[in-house]
Amino acid sequence: MNTSIHRITVIIPAENLDECERCLRAAGVPGMTIDNVRGFGEHANYFSSDLLCSNARIEIFAGGGRCEEICEIVREFALGLPARAGILVVEPVDRVISLEDGRELRADML
Repeated sequence: MNTSIHRITVIIPAENLDECERCLRAAGVPGMTIDNVRGFGEHANYFSSDLLCSNARIEIFAGGGRCEEICEIVREFALGLPARAGILVVEPVDRVISLEDGRELRADML
């Protein structure tokens, strides 16, 4: 059993959020946090005075066994997007603690 926990962060154009969220829910992702963010990287918004684009940031905490599966779902989803499809980041997480009852969550609980 893989006991590691990862945080998966996905940044995509805001107009693609609903479809990406549907793909993740259909795959059984139990929870995610979504923020509206603005920024620029490889593709800036040259029609805006500050160059910023509207994006969505999705964060998912996953046990190591599900991490690659979720990343693959996002990669497959992004193949159908235009060139400014965004980024996907995977980071190790030391601990996840439930604020409801203070217990430490295990990888198999995520």
